[in-house]
Amino acid sequence: MTASTAPNSEQHRDHEPERPERPAKPAHQIPDVPRRLFFLTMGAGALTTAFQANIALDARFTERSQYRITTPDNDENKVAAARFPGKTWYLLGGFRVSYRDAGRKLQALQPAMNQRASASFIGYSNEGIDIASLFIAIQRDVFARKIDTVYFYGDSFGGMAAVVLASLLTQIGVKVRVIVMGSSPSDVADTLDPGKEYISIAGKVVPYLGLVGRLAAGLWGGLANPNGQGMYEAARSGVARSFDPNNNSLILSTTQATFLQAFPRQYDGDVPTSTGIGLIYDPEDFIVNAAQAIRGWESLLPSNPHFVYNVPHTGHASPEIHPEIYRTALMVVLDTLDPPPLTVKPEQPIF
Repeated sequence: MTASTAPNSEQHRDHEPERPERPAKPAHQIPDVPRRLFFLTMGAGALTTAFQANIALDARFTERSQYRITTPDNDENKVAAARFPGKTWYLLGGFRVSYRDAGRKLQALQPAMNQRASASFIGYSNEGIDIASLFIAIQRDVFARKIDTVYFYGDSFGGMAAVVLASLLTQIGVKVRVIVMGSSPSDVADTLDPGKEYISIAGKVVPYLGLVGRLAAGLWGGLANPNGQGMYEAARSGVARSFDPNNNSLILSTTQATFLQAFPRQYDGDVPTSTGIGLIYDPEDFIVNAAQAIRGWESLLPSNPHFVYNVPHTGHASPEIHPEIYRTALMVVLDTLDPPPLTVKPEQPIF
């Protein structure tokens, strides 16, 4: 037998072509297809969340445009309602004051208000005010609770609305005992506008800063006051208003400015002369020219009893920030314009 000539295994391996080594796959790597699916799923989830958040925000902001009267259900209000049946306070919030912040203002003032009546506050639109809708909401509450006497606390812008509403309530037989102006302008001329001035000055110092500032203010104003619009449309509307030369004030950038600019033409002069007008102002108010506003109210309502109480160094319409100062102010105003009935002591028997 001849010996086998087949190459041994070592020789065979020497003649095989070398195969490139595959890089080791990291243990934590996600395969390509599952990884794409993962990111697509996460992206879809993020979009869904953003969409739902947009709906939630729209619902929350739209809620601000509803006219809602809230009477806190607490012991103090219950006692006041029992002591003063048929009487109530209505607190009207100021310019861009949210429903929640109006409630905070009422909470600060309620101890003083309850010395004359139960206390309620009204949430109304931050983007345009409809006096007719607001009056209907109050009228329903008046009839539901059998109210015959109303006290108004008008916080800033709310003071002008209170005067118009007081006139309408008088026409349906409801007595308006006192209207308290908390830093309320009597005319658009009383309203200062520091925001616009600051941006104008900054724009002269730093190029384009004025433009950027106005754009940012418009976006913020639109998104904060959408009035039922989607967020995109609200932002566009806010920017358009901010750059409108006929409505270029940053503080008066919503359509509530229409009411303010038209006041006092909306007032028909039907507030009875027996209605007391309380005027609570910080003389150094940076939003409203206090001295000018006081003169304006005294001129608009010349036959009504007035009482001015200064709250220095408190800023603009801030009972929720300085509750004790404002409660004291309100009590002094009420004791002057609507003094409580004297307690009559029974006559002592004569022996």
